[in-house]
Amino acid sequence: MEDCMRLCMRKLALWYTKTFKPLMTHDELEPIMATMGFVGLPPDHGTSPVVWKEYVYRASPGFLWWWSTKSSSCLGEPPTTEPPRPKLPYPRIDGLHIYTYRAFLDAVYFYLEMCDISELFHIRGMPLYRSHDRSRKWRCMEEDDSVFVYREGTLEQTTYTLYHFNKTNTSYNGYSSIVIRDKGNNNNATVSSCFVPLEVIIV
Repeated sequence: MEDCMRLCMRKLALWYTKTFKPLMTHDELEPIMATMGFVGLPPDHGTSPVVWKEYVYRASPGFLWWWSTKSSSCLGEPPTTEPPRPKLPYPRIDGLHIYTYRAFLDAVYFYLEMCDISELFHIRGMPLYRSHDRSRKWRCMEEDDSVFVYREGTLEQTTYTLYHFNKTNTSYNGYSSIVIRDKGNNNNATVSSCFVPLEVIIV
């Protein structure tokens, strides 16, 4: 029964569209991010049980971003919010919640303003692997009539709140970055996430 369940369970992963390969760790992602002008910061070992790694854009919006976001009544005061920083759990970046991937891709799009971010990255389902995934704790989510699992602890509450309760405004400049491709099908799928708090542990 457990073997059957494991075969049926699938996770999401970030794929590099140009090579059609899944990116499983930051070691694979960081050189790609560097070619786009991002620098990886050291992993943040803060108080959270999950370690996160952030990327900063070398050509920071700086003054231009500050100028475009301040209101006329601020008289030069800095804005109350900062530009987004792309970040993912460290060291593995596979098996994350769709909202975590969406936040990462929206942050990348914020800086690059590409016509179609899926020409660079896309999200695709893939099977779980015994060697990497058996000792992890998983939770279920449903996406477009498919059930996927994601690693527990890799969905921050602020990200969940932003994308789950504000589905009509989940991207910068009205652009929706998320594309899920599955089973070799290149048709874009509209994402409608539904959090299902079921625990699944692979043993």
